[in-house]
Amino acid sequence: MTPINTQPAFAENQAMLNIVQHIVMPNLAFGAPENMYVRPFNSKVFVFFNDKKLLFKEGGQAQFDTFFNSLSVGVWKKHCKLQDLYFVIQGSGKFLLRCGLNRIGSSPRWVYNKAIDLQEGIDTIVELDCWQELIDGMLFFNLSALEDGVITGGYYATTTPPVNPVKLGIVITHFNRKQYVLPAIARVREQLLNDPLYQEAIALTVVDNSQNISGDEAQGITLIPNKNLGGSGGFTRGLLHLIDEGSFTHCLFMDDDASCEVESIRRCFHLLQFAVTEKFAVSGALMRELEPYRLHEKGGAFAKGGRPLKEGLDLQLVDHLLYAEVEDTKIDYGAWWFFAFNINDARHFAFPFFVRGDDIQFSLQNDFSICTLNGIGCWGDDFWYKEGPLTRYLSTRSNLLLMLIFGKAERSTLLKSISRVFFDSLYSYNYASAKAARLALEHFCLGPKFWLDNMDMGLVRSEIGGFAGAEKLEKTNKSGLNIKHPKTPPRKEKKLHKFFRNITLNGILLPSFMLKKKIMLQPKHYKASFKDIFLYKHVLYEYAATGQGYFAAHDKKQFFSEYLAFIQQLLSFAQQYDALKQDYEKAIQDMTSEAFWRDIYKDH
Repeated sequence: MTPINTQPAFAENQAMLNIVQHIVMPNLAFGAPENMYVRPFNSKVFVFFNDKKLLFKEGGQAQFDTFFNSLSVGVWKKHCKLQDLYFVIQGSGKFLLRCGLNRIGSSPRWVYNKAIDLQEGIDTIVELDCWQELIDGMLFFNLSALEDGVITGGYYATTTPPVNPVKLGIVITHFNRKQYVLPAIARVREQLLNDPLYQEAIALTVVDNSQNISGDEAQGITLIPNKNLGGSGGFTRGLLHLIDEGSFTHCLFMDDDASCEVESIRRCFHLLQFAVTEKFAVSGALMRELEPYRLHEKGGAFAKGGRPLKEGLDLQLVDHLLYAEVEDTKIDYGAWWFFAFNINDARHFAFPFFVRGDDIQFSLQNDFSICTLNGIGCWGDDFWYKEGPLTRYLSTRSNLLLMLIFGKAERSTLLKSISRVFFDSLYSYNYASAKAARLALEHFCLGPKFWLDNMDMGLVRSEIGGFAGAEKLEKTNKSGLNIKHPKTPPRKEKKLHKFFRNITLNGILLPSFMLKKKIMLQPKHYKASFKDIFLYKHVLYEYAATGQGYFAAHDKKQFFSEYLAFIQQLLSFAQQYDALKQDYEKAIQDMTSEAFWRDIYKDH
């Protein structure tokens, strides 16, 4: 709790207020557009990114119905019991303050309207009497300058005491990304850990799987050098540290670039303080680094190994922000780029996946009640940019286990799923990825002992590295090449053409003289457009944002070699299905226990 200076005209109650969420000012840190923070209505509002303030000339107007500065009424009402709500604003000058409510299918409704006189260094507090009547929607504020003025910050607050004493341990797993993790450490330390309101309540631990961060570089945070057992091992090691320390109540797993507004961590912390929902957990949204306003995932649903929810929404648009908060599909898991939970609710630890799938398994096995909230999220690279033979191996292997155990998939379902993954690569001329998917199936059939014997993935990574070079992204020079671009927009394929493609295995059964000499360009993704590459001998896969790519070629020998080997392995899997299911059902209990991981780390 923090004492607030008030102006009597706006707050007779001089009580201590508890922060619910802060106003976030536009800044240059992550490249996010200003209308994720504020919407100026005219040219009399000036955004100062470096100083993190807004300058209003008389007549200037701006609205804050945005991703970072609206308050999600439905989430707070469902998971927390706030008796009242106050709005606190900081700055100088006279303004007309209005608070409004956006709801799906309705026009905005004003719930507060009053002139305020801001004085520098004094918090102006407004009680929002409407709070008890609100059910859902997006609460926001609007400012009209009655004279020249400045807005420097503010927050929403309540007199309701927090129901949970929270000491939050942030755990970041790092491997050879010092150029990202060191600035992230500095950002979290300066903006959060040095803040008197949080310095006793939040701490940061970095588990260094690459063991190359020095004590000086750690800047005073807890640093744990660790053997490289991937994200599964790294995050588990951090969780064990929090348990052993004894004072931590909650844990927040984050990616090693911590590419988020620090307010996301604060907002998460306050949600945990007020939450009354059992097994409550918070999952941060992931937004595209290249399109900072584009939502990739806001929680995930477990279906066929997992699928992102609310993918593709534009977080600049009010309608999309409102839809992002609609709980139309149950959130089954939260990804570990940002995932917070009560340590006592973690009855099961990560399965030793190395990476990929551990966050899904952790959420499902612990049966968390997962919440997402506008304003809590981070930015990251596109998954298809990072996709290659090694990631294809890891995701294939983890999906097999997840579907077998948690999806209760029948034999036929798993056979179809693994076949789709394999043939997506094979038909794309990505023979290395196809081989990696086949290898994942082969290793899965060796049972849980193979996972235990290869927790560091050293031998597997070496084996895949021996053939993965064909799909390595490098700077591409298209000068002088005969490049064919896909038709934009794509034309609808005729049924006869599609039938011919299918019966010829997308052209593999046709003689080589029928293949076109031009090089078909394809965006780097999980697979090609089979319609586009049909009858083309060469394909250039390119990730336009970086200018990187690689060439792939129609190759009958590689195609049939991998095809026959996969069918043989698939039949072997079908025969072993019942025994494997029994073995993995036992292993998922044993190999996710605290005792299992303490034994793994007993010498560290």
